[in-house]
Amino acid sequence: MGGRGSGGGKSGGGGSAAKKIPTGEGITDKNELINLYNSISGNSNLSVEQRVKAMNDIQERIKELDAKKAADLKQKRLDALAKARAKRAENKKNGIKPEKKEKDPRKTKPKMSMDSTVSELKYQLKRQVDKSNMVDNSDIQLNDFGNRTTLSIRYLGKWKNPPEARYEEDYDWQILHKSSGKQIDKVIKKMAKQSGRKITWGASEKNWIDIDIPKMKGD
Repeated sequence: MGGRGSGGGKSGGGGSAAKKIPTGEGITDKNELINLYNSISGNSNLSVEQRVKAMNDIQERIKELDAKKAADLKQKRLDALAKARAKRAENKKNGIKPEKKEKDPRKTKPKMSMDSTVSELKYQLKRQVDKSNMVDNSDIQLNDFGNRTTLSIRYLGKWKNPPEARYEEDYDWQILHKSSGKQIDKVIKKMAKQSGRKITWGASEKNWIDIDIPKMKGD
């Protein structure tokens, strides 16, 4: 009897082909590869050997993507550096000096608060410049101008009339002695460094010294 032998067994040529296991080929998104890796690692329909092989293949693809990203980033930086160097060389050849970018003091935090800076300035100026004790509290003013605070001190240091007004009394535009100017400048520079603020000063009408203190982050 023919029958059974001629029908073909379960594993004969008519059986279904083995299902292809995805290994991330063609995928260029790292997150997609990670998701695929996780799905395969927990797929109980695959044998241990199948899972290990597929996961290894996916890991290799992730490494390739990371390496390509790092190489692209490095090349981008090298291109930007080469472009900047070429621009500097061109500017140098044409006699163009690079512009200095000044930091915005309002975005930088000072070493000392405004109150501490003003207090220390008044103390140091009276101590080191006001040798004759001419300055009292009525000769000191503090004004807020939005982006800066101005400390004004009258009669600080020694003053004299200019040659053209030598004999005039109560002259409004006296000149500050050089020695006093050097003393004030020394105190201002020291306080600028100590406070972290770009402090400037100048002499004005009626024997006033005006000291501008820029406001900074946190003031």
